[in-house]
Amino acid sequence: MRVRDPLVQISAGLWMMARTWGCNVYIVGEGRPSFIDAGFPLDTRSIGRMLRSRDPAGPEYLVATHYHLDHMGSMSRLKKQFSCHVVAHQDDADIMEGTAPYPTFKLDPLRAFYYKVLGPLYPYECVKVDRRLTDGDVIDLMGGLTVVHTPGHTAGSMMLFQPDRRMLFTSDTIRNEDGVLDGPPPQYTPDMESAFESIEEKVMALDFDILLPGHGDVILSGAREAVGRMLQERKVAR
Repeated sequence: MRVRDPLVQISAGLWMMARTWGCNVYIVGEGRPSFIDAGFPLDTRSIGRMLRSRDPAGPEYLVATHYHLDHMGSMSRLKKQFSCHVVAHQDDADIMEGTAPYPTFKLDPLRAFYYKVLGPLYPYECVKVDRRLTDGDVIDLMGGLTVVHTPGHTAGSMMLFQPDRRMLFTSDTIRNEDGVLDGPPPQYTPDMESAFESIEEKVMALDFDILLPGHGDVILSGAREAVGRMLQERKVAR
């Protein structure tokens, strides 16, 4: 399913903001909403405008699937504007809070130039993490979202699994961009082997049918089978 509208309902109690500068932003909850990821700092204005039209109280939870700026960049500003709690895996929390250094990546010349020129538009804003999660913890959203720790893209990368609705929020560890299902972007992933081990050992052990990626299109049915095919094609290619 290709989502084009600014705010599109995916299923009961679940929406997606597709027009963002950063990642896919998911809004959860019929009453006071919560967010799974929240884009770049540049997304703060559009998110705030949407929130004020929907629920002036703002979000209850801001869940960061990992510390990268395109996923948690607006959280500091949103937390200042609204009374909400930031939630993330314990292995990424120190970087988000600024008590551990933000890792750097070796980029190709074009990407390096791009970030050098546009870097001032994307300042990293640290934010206090109110709840530090570990593998198997449950967030009280959508009837219970279980944390699936999938290190590799970052040390604290995590997916969120809703077993009753067979939904899996896969963050960047599984993307579905341009119709191609794949693992995390290599240029921003220090440990690709661990990321794919997490997919093979943890993700494929789950009973999911719907895949909600951090980048790209939502898969509304047959997601587990599609991930299995991706893994098999990767093995053949190697």
